[in-house]
Formats: sequence, C-alpha cells, structure tokens
Amino acid sequence: MNNNVSIDVIGDSFVDFYCYLESSLPTLGGDSRLTEPIHTVAGGSALNTTTHLATLMGYFSDRNSSDGNVRLQTVVNENDFYGKLIIDHAAKHNFKLINRRISDFSSCFLDPAETARLAKSTGHCTVIVANGDRSFMTHLGCMEDFRGSHILANNPSPEFDGHHVHIAGYFNTPGFWNGELAKQLAVMRESMKKVNKRLTISLVPQQDASNKWDGGLRDVLGYVDILILNEIEAKCITGCMNENHRARCIKRIAECFYKWSPNTFVVVTSGPKGASVFHTGDMILDQRAPREVTSPVDPTGAGDAFAAGFIYGLLNMHHNANAKRRFELDELRNALKWGCAMGTCNVMIRGASTPCPKQNIEILLKELRYNEDPSS
Repeated sequence: MNNNVSIDVIGDSFVDFYCYLESSLPTLGGDSRLTEPIHTVAGGSALNTTTHLATLMGYFSDRNSSDGNVRLQTVVNENDFYGKLIIDHAAKHNFKLINRRISDFSSCFLDPAETARLAKSTGHCTVIVANGDRSFMTHLGCMEDFRGSHILANNPSPEFDGHHVHIAGYFNTPGFWNGELAKQLAVMRESMKKVNKRLTISLVPQQDASNKWDGGLRDVLGYVDILILNEIEAKCITGCMNENHRARCIKRIAECFYKWSPNTFVVVTSGPKGASVFHTGDMILDQRAPREVTSPVDPTGAGDAFAAGFIYGLLNMHHNANAKRRFELDELRNALKWGCAMGTCNVMIRGASTPCPKQNIEILLKELRYNEDPSS
C-alpha cells in the first residue's frame, strides 16, 4: 500500500438484522423458516468498505490503519444500542469513526434524557438471504439527515502526500443528492489543489429504494475519478434494463457514462463473471473472477468488499504525485485483481462486515495469477 495516502470513506452505516431462509421468500401473508437465529451486526456500504480496507491495511501494509490512514465519516445516534454497536465495531476493527450527526434538537431547550428520547435512531436494515441472493428492508433513521455540507473537508495530515475519498451508499444518503455532495467535493478538490496534494475520488451508488435512479448523480460524476457499481445498477441508471442483448447493453452503459462524465473510469462488476473497466466510451479492461462460487455462503456485501480491494490495489501502485486525475492500465489491472479476489472471498463467508481471512485472499490472488499464467 502507498503509505503516503490517507483514506476517508464517507456514507452509510446501519445495524443489519440477518435472516437466512432455508427456501425462497414467503408469499404475502405466508411464512418461511429460518435456518438459524436472527443475528445483529454492524453494516452499511460505507462501514463494510471501511472494515475491509482497514483489514487489508493490517494484513499487507507497513502502516497500520490506526495511524490515521483509514477513517469513516458517517452518522449514528451514539446514545442508542445500534449506534454503540457500530462504534464498538469500528474500535474492534481498528479504524476511526467520525460521527457527523447533527443533533435533532437544541440542548438549551430540552434536558439530555428528553433529547435522547426524541432523537432519531441509528439506521438499521433487515437483510434476507435466500437461494444465493439477498434483499433488504431499510430504515434510514438519522442517516437521512447526513448532508453533503456535514462532510469534513479538512486537508490530510502533512505526513500524507495524497488523499483518497470513497463515497459509499449514495442512494442511501438523500442528503447527498441534487448538488449537496457535488458542492462539497468541489471544495475538497480546490482545497487539495491549493496545497499541491493529490486527491482521488471513488463512488459506489448502491441500490435506489425509490427506483428513480437519479438523485442528481450525473452532477456528482464530474468530480468522481472512479465509479464502481454492479451490472444491474448500471442498467438502471442508464435506462437499459429492457435491453436483452448484453453486448448492446454494455455498449450503451459505456457510452452513457462517457457522455455524462468523460474523465470518469467506470468499473462494472458482474458477480461470478468478474468485473470490467470502461473509459472514453469503451471497455479497456476485463478481469475474470478467480473462481466461480456456484453456491455462495452469503452474497451480502460482495460489492463493498470488491470496492475495498479495488481501492487498495489501485493505491498500492498509484504513485503519480501530480494533480492529474489519470490512472495507468497496470494500476487499474492490479486494482481489478484485488477487487475480484476480495469480492470472491466475501461470498464464501457470512456477514458483509466480516473481514476476509488473509490466507484466503492470498490463495485467490495466487489463483488469479495462475489463471493468467499457469507457469507463474
């Protein structure tokens, strides 16, 4: 890992209630059996990604994440059980959580007990895993009050030559929509330019529960170096869900994002098939997954694990210290390998915020190298 880069992950964190079904989802008014008791863990795209990044730093970097490399800016109610569970998770997994919750009520009018009673809860989500896929039911809670203007845009410590910002769960954070996040990213870019330090920005949109697939995302893309999303999300955002011919659909996805933001590298994941990078309207790289997991233990959070691996692999090779927002093919290729290894590893264990074992990651990276060159 390039030890001179600090990382801020900014976005959603929830408490997840995991329900593993032994068969399909129940019909309306019906019932389904769970294979094990419901269990509660920290989750959310931003928290999952931060957990995996901090873990990768601990496994493979000379610098530990507790040195300030990896931070999570999110919103929790620190006074409720869910918020405390998330705060404890951050401490356990060695990353700094910066809580940007703005109090719901002025403390000069209410006593602390009444303020705590009336405040919005930490967001939480029911995760239903069945037949190798997952579905979600989410209560945003205080996450819906997280606005772009609440993001800390301070320059990194002088010991760092550059800074990477990863926005996770854009569609889960309505306070980022319609120019709110774009304004703050513009401030960040200008601030880093003044001190002559490199800033790179990535973004994961996630599912849009409103099914509108807008939220002003196109206005944000102009500030984003790397957009990471799965194939379904890409189809929904570009409006080609009804295109049955995959090659034509992929071409449309590439052309749409190039039209909206010519400088953005677009990374589209395709589950067990791997992932591809698009730029200037064309596919420039394609990476197969190290192996096809036909019966995933838990597919939840595979995209977050992929994003963490991709960012780690990219920054591990990206040493360009000037302000240009460009990446070399070998840097992107290395990022794809780490991303695919992490995504594959994640579906082989339970829990989106459960760190992948180091040995498993190393085995999958070795399989990727062997698949490309059996003599290696």
